[in-house]
Amino acid sequence: MKLFRFPFIFFLFCTGVSTLHAQHSFEDSAFTKTSSSVSDSARRQFIVPIPLVGSIDRSLQSPDIITDSMRDFYDYRFTADLLSLSPGMFMREFGSPGQFPDITIDGLGAHEIAFLYDGIELNDPLFGIFNPYLIPTESLERIEYITGSEASLFGLNSTDAAIDIVTKSKKAIHAYSRLRYSESGNGYSLIDGMVSQDIIRGLNITAGAQHTTYGPGFPNTGYDAWNGRFKMRYNINKTVNLFFSELFNQTQLGLNGGIDLSATPDSVRFDQLQSTVKNTTANEKTTRHDLQLGAAMHLFPDSTAVTTITLYLSSSLRQFIDPGNPLTFEAIPFEQDQWSQWMGVKADHFFSMGNQTVNFGAEMQSQRELVTPAVDEHRRTLADVYGKASLQATPFLIVTPYGRLENYIGQNELSYGIDGSIPIDQSFSIFSGYSRSFRFPTFEERYGLDTILSSSLSDESIERHHVFEAGFRGNQGKNFFFKFTGFYHTIFNMITIAPQTGSTGPYQFIQNDKEIVQGFSGTVGLRWSSFYAEGTGEYLDRINHDDETPILPKWNATGGIYYWDTLFNNHLNLKAGIRGKFFTDYTGEEFNQQSLEYLSGGQSYPVTTTGTLDFVLIARLGTAYIHFITENLADQQYVMTSFYPMPGREFRFGVSWEFTD
Repeated sequence: MKLFRFPFIFFLFCTGVSTLHAQHSFEDSAFTKTSSSVSDSARRQFIVPIPLVGSIDRSLQSPDIITDSMRDFYDYRFTADLLSLSPGMFMREFGSPGQFPDITIDGLGAHEIAFLYDGIELNDPLFGIFNPYLIPTESLERIEYITGSEASLFGLNSTDAAIDIVTKSKKAIHAYSRLRYSESGNGYSLIDGMVSQDIIRGLNITAGAQHTTYGPGFPNTGYDAWNGRFKMRYNINKTVNLFFSELFNQTQLGLNGGIDLSATPDSVRFDQLQSTVKNTTANEKTTRHDLQLGAAMHLFPDSTAVTTITLYLSSSLRQFIDPGNPLTFEAIPFEQDQWSQWMGVKADHFFSMGNQTVNFGAEMQSQRELVTPAVDEHRRTLADVYGKASLQATPFLIVTPYGRLENYIGQNELSYGIDGSIPIDQSFSIFSGYSRSFRFPTFEERYGLDTILSSSLSDESIERHHVFEAGFRGNQGKNFFFKFTGFYHTIFNMITIAPQTGSTGPYQFIQNDKEIVQGFSGTVGLRWSSFYAEGTGEYLDRINHDDETPILPKWNATGGIYYWDTLFNNHLNLKAGIRGKFFTDYTGEEFNQQSLEYLSGGQSYPVTTTGTLDFVLIARLGTAYIHFITENLADQQYVMTSFYPMPGREFRFGVSWEFTD
């Protein structure tokens, strides 16, 4: 693959440079425009795309959205990095790219978080989770981040959070291109290129490709990933926009299982040459397609009313391969194909009337999964209707009731809730909310996974979630914003994993009584003259009498302080400073790569209180963004999961370059 990297870079560079001869500057995303059509330099009329197609909540404000313009001054490797300053988020990492990043929000993990791409859920129904490494950051227009009581409205099992990636809806009379390159230690590199062009009046094609590599690091941590995406939008008129998109991913990843603590002395566990990993041969190959075909429409005179209908098809094949360790006498080859497919149709309608907004919709989905060498195939059908209305009940109170009715695996469940907000003035408001929602068992939880997990669950084994939250938020223009939230989340009939004895596997899915997750989180950003400070923090308390192991830190925080200003007559926009993260001690459990689950009773390790610092420098020169990052300045040795060493001091640099003339 490396043989193709430099020709690929050269091709993208030449494609971008060719746009420098264009005679009209590219206009960015259309949602800032108020008219339905504008003219280019030849006075040719063209139609502005309907804005934010794929949004799940058009009324969101900072810090609950991250826009593409904000992205360029973030230090990011992949999409989840852009969420690092979102309130309540904590990520247990595995020390190398491509490994499933275990994101938790307000103390709950991947099974309770829905990732969406233009409003369509990405979570694989087999495992119920999604790896955000598969989302190309260069294609996004904004990220919508919804947590707490209202999150359950937006996806199957999104009882904790919903994260929607809204892609760009380009209009480019003349060719537009963007190139990103980033490189770091242990063979890490990322190259991404995209091109957008209006072919005829109203018809735009946007395409991009990305290649990521990593290795050698620790034994069997190699990562090679290709991403391709294509989006076509045809504006029939100012009332109807048609769109088609495909997101393709193909990855290969080494799965070493972490450092074998029983075979590696304490003194060399962070040494790449002397440490012993648990598996030197296991790996996974993933091939995934996500397709969408739909229409966005203004069916009513109100320009804020947007109706979207989307047909979608997703398929994922994960090939788990363990040829067996040739250095042992117990080298038993093992292969397992984990295949899933889901397709459906989703309709959504949004409109506003003054201070009132209404959003409602429906979805039908068919799911299939097959895990080989077993031959059992399982199918499910999902049907749901949902809606919410934000109503100005009094001059001083905004009330938002919402509900979601689901029919899934033969069960009918009604999730509902209500939020309230009291705007003290334009810059400060108080909010609170309550919701009652449900999480259905995934295919893996319902039927187990051959050789490692069995299940005692039935179709009626459904978790019930109750969420209370309250807090306040405010802002002072672009110079100051803050949000503080307290939450109390109760989970009844919680699905978990317990060791067992027998021929069906060493572990079994069971249901415990309940778990309570409570705490508070906050985020703040402050600009003073040429300096900017930002940060988030969280306190978390988990109460589970069936399992009192502290699996997450009670306290975690991240933030930074920077010099950020324009210099040399606005030719240089510079952001430079120190960023850090901190978390208190907890127990790092073993993460099983075959089942993508944490297994209690396996290899665990006491993660100690840790703090790290990075140096960050991001500069904009014209249409180029240059980043230079020194990660882990103090060369701190630490882990976040048992037992995957996090990187020591590393230097990362690169450039993002837009050709817009």
